[in-house]
Amino acid sequence: MPNTPLILLPPSEGKALGGDGSPIDLKSLSFEQLTTTRNMMMSALGQLSGKPRVAQRLLGVKGDALEKARGDNFDIANAPTLPAIERYTGVMYDSIDHISLDDTAKQVFGENTIIMSGLFGVVRPFDMIPSYKLKMGAKLRRNKACSAIWKPLITKALTEIIEDRVIWDLLPNEHSAAWEPSKLAVQSRFTVKFLEMNADGQLKTVNHWSKSLKGALVRHLVSNPEAAGSSDSALELLTKFSHPEGYEYRADLTNEIEGGSEIIFVKERS
Repeated sequence: MPNTPLILLPPSEGKALGGDGSPIDLKSLSFEQLTTTRNMMMSALGQLSGKPRVAQRLLGVKGDALEKARGDNFDIANAPTLPAIERYTGVMYDSIDHISLDDTAKQVFGENTIIMSGLFGVVRPFDMIPSYKLKMGAKLRRNKACSAIWKPLITKALTEIIEDRVIWDLLPNEHSAAWEPSKLAVQSRFTVKFLEMNADGQLKTVNHWSKSLKGALVRHLVSNPEAAGSSDSALELLTKFSHPEGYEYRADLTNEIEGGSEIIFVKERS
């Protein structure tokens, strides 16, 4: 599709259990050039998850959560799979609610959304993946964070699909560290920030609801792909974004940042 945006999302901390797909076939995932590194990452994760103390430091959880994560990681090569969009759970993905998108928007979402993963590098929404536990900031191999391992590989992989496109970068800092946008020739790159006005008229960053707000924005973008995929019309499209919680695009607060623009949405005092 012409002028479609490319949307960059983080995965979710929570993962759906089980699945009805066959065990993972790394070569079937998008960006097949990452297969060798994916295989090494899976092998290292399985081995380290077999060591309780090492796994606790690596995964950052304890008790039942640690045992669950160790079990998932240790058996990752044989576990059933689900599409990534079903595997990743949580507020943002619930808000995207891809099942309820119309057929065109669902196709745009599937073809033009990239999900960053500490284990797999990048995947698309309908790639089949197992349940696992690994943060992008975890030090998995050679005392290097996953983001540092993936950074040159993801940057190179995205070069093939990102040139002269509008990028909607909805990544948190941990995942932003896994690629170098300054090395890619994009048409425009937009990041977003949601602010709320307090009783004193001061603006503060919204953290708790930001994932839900990003999910709603993704729905708006994939439902209006040609406008969202053009620098000339993308910002005009945002004036038509109406979120149930009352956040509105503020052109006067939008900031130019290195390699792009930071889009600001504000919820006024009621």
